[in-house]
Amino acid sequence: MYFRVKCWNMSFWRRMVLASVGLLLSIQNATANDLVKEENLLLPIQLGSKTEKLETLVVRPVDGDHFPLVLIVNGSAGANQSEMHPEWLAHIAHDFAHRGWIAASIVWPGYGRSTGSFMNDAGDCSRPNVSLFLNAHGDELAAALKTLRTRPDVNPSVTLGLGISIGGASMLDLAGRTDRPLTAVINISGGVYHYTTVGLADSNCSHFQDDLVRNFTEFGRGNPTPTLWFYAANDPYFGPDLAQRLLAGYRSGGGAVDYVGLPPFGQDGHTLYKQTANLLLEPGVDDFLRRNHLPSANEDELTPLLSALTPVDRSSAQLYLKQVTEKAAAIAVDGRGFYWSYGLRSIEDVRQQALARCENKSGKICNIIAENAHLVDGWQRTITKR
Repeated sequence: MYFRVKCWNMSFWRRMVLASVGLLLSIQNATANDLVKEENLLLPIQLGSKTEKLETLVVRPVDGDHFPLVLIVNGSAGANQSEMHPEWLAHIAHDFAHRGWIAASIVWPGYGRSTGSFMNDAGDCSRPNVSLFLNAHGDELAAALKTLRTRPDVNPSVTLGLGISIGGASMLDLAGRTDRPLTAVINISGGVYHYTTVGLADSNCSHFQDDLVRNFTEFGRGNPTPTLWFYAANDPYFGPDLAQRLLAGYRSGGGAVDYVGLPPFGQDGHTLYKQTANLLLEPGVDDFLRRNHLPSANEDELTPLLSALTPVDRSSAQLYLKQVTEKAAAIAVDGRGFYWSYGLRSIEDVRQQALARCENKSGKICNIIAENAHLVDGWQRTITKR
């Protein structure tokens, strides 16, 4: 197949090609003001004799060329597989990129644009086989790690696994393997439950829960890999009693766990992956990273700002610090009020949103004084006008 283009139209097509190239670059690269950049790809993984491709979002710092790796993977509860994409957890990937990691958010085979099909066989309530399910997904994570570690911008010696729900349980499966492929694990609401109706755990399924506990016990046996677990009190699938059984089993053979039992979160405690949960997760995450000598958030640059604010504005600023990136804070030209926005995918977008919020609430012109964990030049001039 070919297209015939008249000579007088070639300049038009040249402009279109250049515009397309510019658009592509804007998608794959950071702007001049961004500290991190995104890359979308289909990550090839080898599973036995088959090659599959996982839809992946990679977020990494702009500066530098060799970073520790964090592999991030989703859960599946109540999700429409075709509509779930790695951007679902982009806020987590951005947070870790700002900590100095290269973050790869993947979705399982059969989800989003990933090829293959999702392996969903874990037996049933009378004949559970949780290991079949978790070992298969642990194999997929291992294959993703193998490919990611070939990237020239990845330091293969430091790898953190962060999983949600079945992703958390599958990360513990991977961490428990004899080659100890993970440096550390963050497990958010991790587990597997049996259902007849999607999103609703079957009742009277105690044998299945017993099998899940047995698997967690095996994952922890003789395993020194540091792990951090989060479970909310109102998780409908892995409530406090079951979470404590999983914890006791994992620790019984020597598994290392920092356990954080959280109060009820919203209407569904299984949704700790949401941006709004960061107020609960962020302190535990950074404490865990620091204890294990892994890159963590550094907000020291904002200390002069906090000390210069009024008590009311300081309280708002402390909430700002715990939000996910990208984020920006603004203050009115008279130095009063502290307004912020967070969670968008570019610093330019969140900057404009913070300014709009400040100007709408204060009725005055506003200036940006902080972006993520960094002060903006000239912030003192606005603060001292109060």
